[in-house]
Amino acid sequence: MTARTAARSALALLALCALLLAGCGAQQTTRGSNLSLMERYHSGKDLLHDGEGEKPTPQGDAMNAQEHLQRGMAYLAQNRPELAFEQFSRACQLDPKLAEARYQRGALLVARGAAAEARPDIDAALALAPDNARAWETAGMLSFAEGNLAEAGSRFERALALEPRLAGAASHLGAIHNYQGHPDKALALYLRALEQLPRSGELHNNAGIAQAMLGNDAAAVDHFRAAITYGAPGNRVWNNMGLSLCRLGRYDEAFEAFRNAGGEAAAHNNLGVYLSQQGEHALALYHLQRALEVEPRYYARAAENLKRARLAARIAQGQGPASATAAPLPMAGPGMDPTTGFSGATGTTGAGAVQGAPGVATPVTLPPSSTPLKARATPAAVREGELRDGK
Repeated sequence: MTARTAARSALALLALCALLLAGCGAQQTTRGSNLSLMERYHSGKDLLHDGEGEKPTPQGDAMNAQEHLQRGMAYLAQNRPELAFEQFSRACQLDPKLAEARYQRGALLVARGAAAEARPDIDAALALAPDNARAWETAGMLSFAEGNLAEAGSRFERALALEPRLAGAASHLGAIHNYQGHPDKALALYLRALEQLPRSGELHNNAGIAQAMLGNDAAAVDHFRAAITYGAPGNRVWNNMGLSLCRLGRYDEAFEAFRNAGGEAAAHNNLGVYLSQQGEHALALYHLQRALEVEPRYYARAAENLKRARLAARIAQGQGPASATAAPLPMAGPGMDPTTGFSGATGTTGAGAVQGAPGVATPVTLPPSSTPLKARATPAAVREGELRDGK
């Protein structure tokens, strides 16, 4: 099987959730205001409502543009983005051709989700300093957020050619390779980025996705466990881990992973869906029924899955029409896209000047399961007369 065929097969089966180190989300406003940072700055309002953000006119400014840039960098290092933005803006006013000030303001806007406002600064930074690797990385993120993957890919490649250690560019470019059915290229990027950020939960999750798409589920599980340990958003990673554990036939562990992702009903539904796809109809019916019993109001989708699984079981037993087929059964998970297998998510590392590995979370281990799932469903438990649709 070629890498592309394996990738497509994996995506059809596993709706995996990618996590990105940085991205463009919904626009965030500063506290107590409906205006963005840029709008508030140009309106003359102070940015912190405490007088600290009041700005003099450029004519009366005692500092030059470079000094404002350095003060903005100091504020950014102190995690005071509003004041950093104000200093970068003063620098841009005094010297519109100061490339680093344009880049830093644009990167801060990207990190705050204001992609449209960031683009003029990032474009200017690239024009003024075409060898700025971080500016190419941020420009790639803007293209990525707009869905222009070809442009984003070329910009990430330019960024990595200038600075191979840019983990954000590697993570995004890897996601593009996965989406295009080239998990081998994606994995190479992720492993290289992990050499620089070995404690990045987002990178470990994405490396796990690439491994799963290549059919290396044992290696994928190892990366997903590392992702949980190093603080990646747990529900998405637990879901990814559950899918790979299913493919390994480790159903007890898969059930616990799915339960950590979305609760017991979701775990029964997802395991039932997978077992139905594998022709394990009796066990599939058992788990889909259990999903309804555990949470009937929430799990309306389990009732539909149950109907489809029953049809598949009848067809398998020669009791249904030969031409009938059951539609694919959807699994449940946070942000899952059954078509592409990807969902955008902002990770813990921002796009600004100060970057580092995410903090280390307490290691999480799967709880032991005393009774194998294969032994939990008996023939009596899945007799047609005992199955209900939960209506």
